[in-house]
Amino acid sequence: MDASVPLFRQRLEPLGLDVPPAGECGFEELAAAYRVRLEPGRGPVHIAGMTTMAECRAAMLAVKKQDCGAPWVSWACDEDGESPTRVAMLAALFVCEGMGCAAFGVDCPEQAAQDVLGGLAAYAQVPLFRVRAGEAVPYPYRPAVRDPDAIPCATGAEPCFIRRTIDVGEELECGPDLLEDIIAAEDDPVGAVKIAVQSQDDVDVFALHQYAVREALCLCSDVPELLEGALRAYQGRAFYDGTGELSREELERLSGLYGLIIL
Repeated sequence: MDASVPLFRQRLEPLGLDVPPAGECGFEELAAAYRVRLEPGRGPVHIAGMTTMAECRAAMLAVKKQDCGAPWVSWACDEDGESPTRVAMLAALFVCEGMGCAAFGVDCPEQAAQDVLGGLAAYAQVPLFRVRAGEAVPYPYRPAVRDPDAIPCATGAEPCFIRRTIDVGEELECGPDLLEDIIAAEDDPVGAVKIAVQSQDDVDVFALHQYAVREALCLCSDVPELLEGALRAYQGRAFYDGTGELSREELERLSGLYGLIIL
């Protein structure tokens, strides 16, 4: 897959901020900081040199809010395909694809870029590129046919795959023991962690501890606004297992915004 590089009209770069516990910036504050840096309706945008999932997601949501079209997104990484904050490029690709990027790229030395992009090409469904001297250079490849039973998700740092028949295990509540419950749940031989969000307090508790999720995450709620709040807070790509009562229309809206996978 190849794509002509557009004339970028706006560029967003890292602000050096992160959400707790890695930083002290709230995600909404981070999204607002990117939003004010954009001129509404003026695209395309290059979201360049990202290093953390929080900044990348905040920038992508800001581009959507300002109606600037689908952005090209590039990440800084090393020869092992990890950002300086240890985010795997495959996880970043899955998150960016889910949120609707137009193309995904890496910014690293040329040989490393070829190796990293070669690895991503086995999974990517959008054009790939590398950044050379600040410019986007397309990486030609043929998209692989994805196994329909291997659905890509991501934590805040690592890629993961689920199947439609996945066992999500026991539903966790967002109480005072959520952190311990997440850790315990990930020791069980099931394929995912399932967390219920039924109040605004639940969203706040989840946002505080979402960084601890190291397996595929299933989020559930019967209230669209609460599920959306949890999806905004989660710095990965979650899925919905269909056991709730949300409408298909609402779920597809959330999927388009946040990359929610609907089983």
